[in-house]
Amino acid sequence: MDAVELEIFRFATSSVVDEIEVNLTRTAYSELIYEYKDYCVGLITADFELLTQSIGSMPIFLGDLGPQVKDAVETIGIDSLEEGDVFIHNWSGVNGQHLNHIACIAPVFDDGRIIAYIIIRAHWADVGGRAPTSLSWEAKSIFEEGVQYRGLRVARAGKIQPEIIATIQANTRSPTEITGDLMAQIAGCSLGRRRWAERVAKRWSIPELSALIEMQSEESGALARSAVKRIPDGEYEAECRLDNAGVEGTAPVDLRIKVIIRDDTMEIDFSGMPPEVDTPINSGAYGGAINIAKLAFKALCLPARPCDDWMFEPLTITAPTGTVVTATPQAAKGFWVMIPPTAVDLIFKAIGSAHPEFVPAGHHGTVSGVFFTGNREETGDFWLAIESYGGGFGATSETDGYGPLKSLIHGDNPGIAIELLEARFPLRIRSSRLRSEAGGNGKHRGGGGIERIVEALEPMALQTAFDRILDPPWGLAGGEPGAPGEVHVLQPNSDTWKSASKVTGFELQKGALVRIRTAGGGGWGTPTQNPS
Repeated sequence: MDAVELEIFRFATSSVVDEIEVNLTRTAYSELIYEYKDYCVGLITADFELLTQSIGSMPIFLGDLGPQVKDAVETIGIDSLEEGDVFIHNWSGVNGQHLNHIACIAPVFDDGRIIAYIIIRAHWADVGGRAPTSLSWEAKSIFEEGVQYRGLRVARAGKIQPEIIATIQANTRSPTEITGDLMAQIAGCSLGRRRWAERVAKRWSIPELSALIEMQSEESGALARSAVKRIPDGEYEAECRLDNAGVEGTAPVDLRIKVIIRDDTMEIDFSGMPPEVDTPINSGAYGGAINIAKLAFKALCLPARPCDDWMFEPLTITAPTGTVVTATPQAAKGFWVMIPPTAVDLIFKAIGSAHPEFVPAGHHGTVSGVFFTGNREETGDFWLAIESYGGGFGATSETDGYGPLKSLIHGDNPGIAIELLEARFPLRIRSSRLRSEAGGNGKHRGGGGIERIVEALEPMALQTAFDRILDPPWGLAGGEPGAPGEVHVLQPNSDTWKSASKVTGFELQKGALVRIRTAGGGGWGTPTQNPS
């Protein structure tokens, strides 16, 4: 095995997950997957380590795929697994995010033994719980947020289990969408097994594969250590404040993170994070602190390299149990996404406070989630439209910030097309524009957000998830902060726009207007008379 063979191996395995991803977006039923691209496709080794991920995978999923596979396999019992088995997992004790994130997993056999696992993690529109979408600001425990699966086999030896599918359908408000998306995931697993056999197992023996995996691990670790050495040694800290704990009237939540660089190692310390709360902004250790740290580390050190577990060899994560990013399995996690975008940004801010040339200013820092749900007037059928809106990214020492883009935890997720929203749901987009004025001033200006006005064509309910209104995206090196985001509603026969930035089940009358404004990014450098 030499360096050339290693590159052929890396591209062969990447081609497997990239093709699964293309097939998933072609066959999935929900626009959350085929349009929004809320998913991740990965290959996991027999030792439950991440070998590679597809190019379009959500960044915030990169750190916890192996533990989910391991927990599911241990729950089932590895000796009982057969070729053609497919099982699902979203248990909060490992998943650590909202229960909508369902991992569909299949073992890959070679010569009668498991050599790898395929995992396709995707957001299901609804998995039960007290509110449509399975997300509610009123939830106080995970048991109010839907059903949990911990290694539930949906296919045995290639045969789909109808009683399991029926049980899954009975635990969702959207059985058609969920069934379609699950079948797309199962098909992706089947495709992945075939492509592994054709492109990997056919070329390399099991001992050769072990050697190549060892070579890849050594290369990734060495590249990561070299990248860390480019960051000056030191202890860096940063803090930020959320508007509240997710419910109006609760106290603001202070987030604190420390980063320690020593030669070719990095430690990210979450000890300053507040205790878990009884509102649904918590995340578990894998879904929260570990994923946050790994995402920031990869962005700083190896942004262009396909992700594997070994690139994190120089990274130490200090994360005591029981904080808002290391919450217990029972803690409510429906709106876990409220903290990670800001937490990743805080890691950059910590380094940027001393070395602003290394990182951008703050980005919009929140998911800007807006969900519409209802029952169609003509048929009574339940429907839901889920979207998170892009905002501005921070400027850098060399250029203006870009925008609108989804948050740092999303990656390159596109927005759902206006034509699709209007075709599928009783919504009309009255206007949509770039909110360029939201970008913070500076030598280089922060990226802009958006402003969109949506009309409800039928009575429906609104659900929103906006934050960082009181502590907006920060500037760096003398740059000014970006303008915050907000949501307001104007009901028919009213001339008053009412704030609705964090609501569940907010009733919209037919003809109501919802005005969505997302935040801009922070500026970089002291403003001049004519900022670029």
